[in-house]
Amino acid sequence: MFPRAFSILTVSALIAGQILPAQTSNSEDRTVIRYTTREVLLDLVVRDKHHHAVTDLRPEEVEVYEDGVRQKVRVFRDVKGAEQLQLEQSAAKNDPAKAADSSQPVKALNSMRQVNFVSVVFSQIAPLNLNFAREAVLEFLKSDTLPNTYVTVYRLDRTLDLVQPYTSNKETLAKAVDSAAKGLYSKDGIGIQASVFSSANASLQAQGANVLANPGITDATAQGIQNVLLNPLPAVAIDPLFAASAASQDVTVDLNNALLTQARLATGLRFSTSLSNGMNAMDSLHELVRSQEKLPGRKIVLFLSDGVSFPVDRRDVVDHLIGFANRAGVVFYTIDTRGLSLEDPMMKSLSDLQRVGAESSSQSVSPRTAHMQDDDTQLAAASNDQLALRELAEATGGFTVANTNEISLPMQRMMEDIRSHYELAYSPTSTNYDGHFRKIEVKVTRPKVSVQTRKGYFAVPELNGEPLQPFEIIALNAINARPVPVEFPFQIALMKFRPAPQGVEYEVTFEVPVSGLKAVADPKTGKTQTRTSLVALIHDSTGEIVGKVSRDVVREVPSGDSPQPGNDRILYAEPIELPKGHYVVDTAVTDEEAGKTTVKRVSLFVDPGKNLGMSSLEVVGHLQPLAGPPNPLDPFEVESGRVVPTLADSVASNKPVDLYFVVYPAQASASSGVKATLQLFQEGKEVARKPLDLSKPAADGSIPMLVRLSPQPGQCDVLITAQQGSVVAQSGLSVKVE
Repeated sequence: MFPRAFSILTVSALIAGQILPAQTSNSEDRTVIRYTTREVLLDLVVRDKHHHAVTDLRPEEVEVYEDGVRQKVRVFRDVKGAEQLQLEQSAAKNDPAKAADSSQPVKALNSMRQVNFVSVVFSQIAPLNLNFAREAVLEFLKSDTLPNTYVTVYRLDRTLDLVQPYTSNKETLAKAVDSAAKGLYSKDGIGIQASVFSSANASLQAQGANVLANPGITDATAQGIQNVLLNPLPAVAIDPLFAASAASQDVTVDLNNALLTQARLATGLRFSTSLSNGMNAMDSLHELVRSQEKLPGRKIVLFLSDGVSFPVDRRDVVDHLIGFANRAGVVFYTIDTRGLSLEDPMMKSLSDLQRVGAESSSQSVSPRTAHMQDDDTQLAAASNDQLALRELAEATGGFTVANTNEISLPMQRMMEDIRSHYELAYSPTSTNYDGHFRKIEVKVTRPKVSVQTRKGYFAVPELNGEPLQPFEIIALNAINARPVPVEFPFQIALMKFRPAPQGVEYEVTFEVPVSGLKAVADPKTGKTQTRTSLVALIHDSTGEIVGKVSRDVVREVPSGDSPQPGNDRILYAEPIELPKGHYVVDTAVTDEEAGKTTVKRVSLFVDPGKNLGMSSLEVVGHLQPLAGPPNPLDPFEVESGRVVPTLADSVASNKPVDLYFVVYPAQASASSGVKATLQLFQEGKEVARKPLDLSKPAADGSIPMLVRLSPQPGQCDVLITAQQGSVVAQSGLSVKVE
């Protein structure tokens, strides 16, 4: 699969058609897709009462329980990292020249299973904390020389950027760390001071609303309360929570308007910031875990941040990340880069709880605050970003470094965990893979020791060696049902694009009309949304699954009081490369709010060809402007904008129809000598034939084309023929013009 980013687009206005491979919805001759399970692998770190690693643990001293049921340990072994280190250091002493030459490859002294992969991620760090983060990683790198350890460096801003690929060269890594520890943003830019002031002000406003709602209040009292609400700084200054925070130092300064502005800004950004920053972090970390899933050995993520944001009201995303990391054997170690700080890490949570309490007290008299209470309860639960760091680490078998400026000892302990640990494996006694969380508990009969391992995993099966997500299990069950469910409409297409050396690039594209989905309104936020899961399983001619496309899409829609555009659609496209052959694609779209699923099957013949190539012919919904130059890896981006296709099966006769295709000339002669002709058929009869003026080739030699037609009502067929010398390529499209 190509590294091109996928796109979620909204299609409206123009409805048009797309020629699709042959489809059947109720075929009874399908092969039932079966999933499998695998053994559970655990990395175990055991320490004595002095926090020293225990290196002489025996298998009979270890007991493993899953949901309280004891499991039979099939494999137990000690990874003798300390011995490996001593051997390497001894070898270095015997040959100092090689030891001094960092370019010399280190001889592998341990087995493949003992290879260590460490991913260092710099994320959401304020400028003043960047040096602490940099020193922490450098301390980790110099804490010991470890055989077979490879380190990569990432920077997580709005997306995950690779700074340094895997290497064991410490000089190269030190330069990458210096590069990564620059330019990171600090979350939403709203500090604890503004958050605490915002909470105190919200509490004051709620109290004022309660007093003003009293029918026995005098005019003088009402006027006094209104004056306090208009000038809240003196009252906020004596709020206990505000007085306990570092923000109270500004009370003596005349910052009333500035503080109120910050408070209102913090109030407006709290929900959107928690959701956007949290989803950015969770999605990026999920992809980081996925990239390491099939690596051998011990896999570590060293995550440095001023605190990680869990997305509000999306606990399922957090659980899925932790469960996925546990299944993939990825352990998180987290570092709070704020070090020893005067700020109380609980202050933001306490301020959010104060806000919730105030809003609750004024629900009956102030509708303005009543609808916010539930959202603020969710925010309070997710606002302790240091606790989130701790959960991410401890739930996967690592630990958190927080509230300290002494970094050398924790980094040495972290390296010791990687170097010396135990590995055990067992096959779960329970075969009911229903997606629930299975709690793992490891007990050691030796007294006065502590055990560090992951807390459990989510019981989901595997498909072709990859764990299924819960929504994918629903899709798989629907695909295997007889007859398959068809409960709402959607379109699926495999759009052909660039020929590759061993295959052809395709875009697996879903289009789902929003009108067919159940939209659920949240009475507290006033937001209405749909939640849809999209799954495509690609089978080769033997029936084996050779590719999978899946995505869970949340889409905000107009509320029930607003007019619903009947042609509003969700469009999702993801690239995949397919070698030559015949393929069958099972697709399932689930309306998660309604509990409904529709299944379709499409078939496809792939012939890469050797010279001239041509994409499939697509109907254009509209063009989106580009923020920068076109991405050469995205076939929908052209100089004039981003082409947004549509898969609807008809077009209106009162509007022109725009078509998009790409010609890929033979590499030997580039774009010279390429010609293209358009033929238009109306009700089966040719009504027009026209040579096309090809546009200027892109930097990669491809020729993107936009063509506009004005067909008459009825069945319209379009055929584009490209020719270069004696080589011909064609693409066709059939459209019904209403």
